[in-house]
Amino acid sequence: MAQIDLYIAVLLEFLAASVLLERILEFFDKIFSLIGLSMGRKAQLLRLADLDLDASVQSNRLIKKAFIMQTAGIILGTGICYFSHLGLLRELKLISSGHLFWWDVLLSGIFISGGSEPIHQLINFLKGHKEALKGQKSRLQEKIAVENPQQRQLAGERIGITYQGGLYPDKPGHGLRRMNPQYIVIHHSGTPAEATFEDIVRLEQKERHNNRGSYKLDPSFHSVITYDGKYHHYCRWDSIGWHVARGTRVSNVNSLGLCFVGNFQSHRKNQSDLKNRPSEEQLETGARLVALWRYLYNIPEQNVVPHSAVQRGRVYCPGDNFSMDRLVAKSTQILKNWQSDPLILEDLERFKKQRFIYV
Repeated sequence: MAQIDLYIAVLLEFLAASVLLERILEFFDKIFSLIGLSMGRKAQLLRLADLDLDASVQSNRLIKKAFIMQTAGIILGTGICYFSHLGLLRELKLISSGHLFWWDVLLSGIFISGGSEPIHQLINFLKGHKEALKGQKSRLQEKIAVENPQQRQLAGERIGITYQGGLYPDKPGHGLRRMNPQYIVIHHSGTPAEATFEDIVRLEQKERHNNRGSYKLDPSFHSVITYDGKYHHYCRWDSIGWHVARGTRVSNVNSLGLCFVGNFQSHRKNQSDLKNRPSEEQLETGARLVALWRYLYNIPEQNVVPHSAVQRGRVYCPGDNFSMDRLVAKSTQILKNWQSDPLILEDLERFKKQRFIYV
């Protein structure tokens, strides 16, 4: 598909040149028509009066005009390609040399002189072919995942995280993403640390009310980590969750939501003093999952943010007793360790081929 993307990009460059050439030829056609009209030429006057020319005269005139316009188009097109350093064969990498040959410029001029419509058709054909290949690849991956459960289970074995589409693999959250996530937002559940994943799901399934009426958050977070350090995938990763109100840069559309079960805010309710911070097991699992997401979606450190940073002054999630610095530093160290281990890198590449990860 990378080769198809190259062809489309090259054709778009030549499409712009072809449109420019069409506009130039249209301009000169109008100029010559005005000149003929001002000189009182019969053909121009008859056309202006909406009267038909003699058939033979009209035929000869159309042939002559087509020849002149085509010749002018090739000359002008060659000039545009020369001054724009456009060579069709060179841009398509069919010529290994970086030098721009005169015959490549001439071929490019002839190509764009044919007009923008053929180039449009080529682009549409390539886009259709690309989508067909993408669909074929997706179906093949699905077939592998279904027919080879052992291989599917191996994906994530060494990195310590497995994934098969979350709690609702057949439900694309609150809609499929249009692009892969750019941010990771960290939350706490605000519940007692003893709450189970099932408790969190039940809370999210209850109706909430705001100025837009009632709605359900379920599924909200993309993953939940209970106090014992176990992870539970909730919303599909290729889908939009419902875990954060829109901020200046971060929203549900471009982020993943990770929830740590517990209440880590000072002066909180329904929590014993012994569990006012995330457990070491939670932090270790959370850092591993954050590292995996950062690897899959190429998310930088600075884009791992607390919920409170998205809605400043309005929420205090995940609480002032939650150490974001430790979580992010641990994830960075895990990433470095993975990158030095060929077996884990192999596992990561296998993980990337699973369903419900990428848009």
